[in-house]
Amino acid sequence: MISVERVTSRDIPYLWAIGPGCESMTVGQRVGDRYEVVSPQVWRDTIADPAPVIPDSVPETVLRYLKAHPLRLHIPGVYDVVPQRGKAPIVLLENAPINPRSGKVFPRLIDAWGSASALRQLSWLWQLWQLWQSLLPLGTAGSLLDPDILRVEGWRVRLCQLQVDDVALSDADLAAFWQSLIAGAQPAIAEPLQHLCQAIAAGTCDAEQITVDLNYLLLKESAQVPLRLRVAGATSPGPRHDRNEDACYPDGVAPASPLPRLAIVCDGVGGHEAGEVASQRVVRSLHLQLQGLLLESDGQEILAPPKVIAQQIEAAIRVANDLINRQNDEQNRSDRQRMGTTLVMALMVPQRIQTDQGWRQANELYIAHVGDSRAYWITPDYCHLLTVDDDLAGRETVAGRQFYSALRDRPEAGALTQAIGTRSGDYLAPHVQRFVIDEEGILLLCSDGLSDNQRIEGAWGNYIGLITKDIISLDAAVASWVELANQKNGHDNVAVVLMHCRPLGEAAYPSGAAAPEAAPNTDTPDTPDTELTEASRALLYDDPEVGDPARETTTQSANATPVTVPIWWVAIVASAILLAAGFIGWWGAGRLAPPAEPPAEPEAPATPE
Repeated sequence: MISVERVTSRDIPYLWAIGPGCESMTVGQRVGDRYEVVSPQVWRDTIADPAPVIPDSVPETVLRYLKAHPLRLHIPGVYDVVPQRGKAPIVLLENAPINPRSGKVFPRLIDAWGSASALRQLSWLWQLWQLWQSLLPLGTAGSLLDPDILRVEGWRVRLCQLQVDDVALSDADLAAFWQSLIAGAQPAIAEPLQHLCQAIAAGTCDAEQITVDLNYLLLKESAQVPLRLRVAGATSPGPRHDRNEDACYPDGVAPASPLPRLAIVCDGVGGHEAGEVASQRVVRSLHLQLQGLLLESDGQEILAPPKVIAQQIEAAIRVANDLINRQNDEQNRSDRQRMGTTLVMALMVPQRIQTDQGWRQANELYIAHVGDSRAYWITPDYCHLLTVDDDLAGRETVAGRQFYSALRDRPEAGALTQAIGTRSGDYLAPHVQRFVIDEEGILLLCSDGLSDNQRIEGAWGNYIGLITKDIISLDAAVASWVELANQKNGHDNVAVVLMHCRPLGEAAYPSGAAAPEAAPNTDTPDTPDTELTEASRALLYDDPEVGDPARETTTQSANATPVTVPIWWVAIVASAILLAAGFIGWWGAGRLAPPAEPPAEPEAPATPE
């Protein structure tokens, strides 16, 4: 087995400094016996442990960063506030767009714009549009109009800092900034972007229409770059446990499936072996529902908007949630004895779109998660964490009570604030993001048995090239990650699923050729059928109403966010119900932080990456 362990130094982060006088500080200067000035506005913490002591009072501008915590994929967070005599304090930001190896700031978007492909240019604009809608309520949308703040790391738009708006902004202000980029846009998209910006400036294009038009341009360009997909997964109880409460799809055991578009990881929680039951039932329920969505969407000729697909995924998650929640209620489980599970899943949704060369297939990657199971996007150049944990540290940060940097290492910080199955789907808030792939990379889904102690951040560089160069198989890579988790963490069960995405190039479609079907994948197993313990089997089969189609349908419609659902989705649900009848014979019927009413927080943008 090939090891993927990497020996790293202490995690001493580079920080972005904002405040009066920080730009004029001398390189090499020490500040407060802790920080070293690396370059103008880039500092380095020379003492990684303990975390900085946070002052009792902080500037009002700092609170905006705390509320933007769900947007960590794009926006930095507060690391420390350094007081200055006679001046406003200097705020140090972590998770800033700084290369963690060299300490150099990533390039400005406007500087990278001209050399980017049409697909990547549209991807950046889509991210800006989603961020614009999230930052307007925070009074910081003007940050997206400052070329020096906007940076890019590959596909990913990142901000150095947030800039407080001093005047009210409108969509026309964003369109004016986009207008300055059109001269360097790729010829295939320059004209339609010009028309879109003119319509926004004239006030004839509202937010909903902007979303529709920009999404169409993005998917049309995505259809020019078909993807080859391979998926593999595995799970292990770990060296210290006899029972495995983690489950995944695929699991490396069951027979192969021809649709390598779905990946699921669940990490069960609850007493009396209940976590084992919850995780496996959620995997089975989602596999059943989402395979139907894939089969139906592949043949449609009308584009489903990202919002609708996201709502359909949320509805499927709520159906799975209420299967577990109902069994908890029927077995009179309470508090930590209520079984549940975390979830992270990936769904590559195919949509047919009319292009100048005929009908093509565009691919959209949807990532959904609940709890602290994670998704990472890994290429030979970087490893990006795509999800934000549902934990106590995050909740306290968004509430403005503490800095995330000061909370995340505390023992109680990882307590979950939500999980699937512990309460009604009416109270569940799944996070769903949309991405469009424009580069080769590995999507890694895992439970915290692997992600704890920053094992992924420390080891990714040792194995990514082995996969992209076809030196080892995807199954071997999965086995290496599982072995790493067992050797270096070992305190928990572990589940890992890898999805290898490889663009075939813009020349893959001859002029006028039809889009091919996704290639069959022999690496993708079918529904997992891991053997349960005797106690878990008793729980699984003790659910007299799990096979009631009417009840399952009612639960979905009652808990899903009200939307105008297309007729084809009704057909999917009906098909899923019929298929469910065949599974009824073997379907049967803790870690959570106390529920709280968190303050309103910005919705993480559905960014195409």
